[in-house]
Amino acid sequence: MLTALIGLVVAGIAAVVVLTVLFTIFSVVFGLLGLVVALAFKVLPLVLVGYVIVKLVQRGERSGLCRSRLSASDRAWLDT
Repeated sequence: MLTALIGLVVAGIAAVVVLTVLFTIFSVVFGLLGLVVALAFKVLPLVLVGYVIVKLVQRGERSGLCRSRLSASDRAWLDT
């Protein structure tokens, strides 16, 4: 009778340890999933908009649109 009770206690402790490890793994996985979702829907659109703006500005600088609107005196002042 005593050995059965000790066996049940040991089995209960083992079950608690196994469940603790499983819940820890699940919390880490879902925490990382939450981080990925937050990055995908909050940070990534801002990065994408910034990238597009930078590329548009670079394209405008390459084609000379910015400097062609300046007067000759303004261009001379910028070059000094």
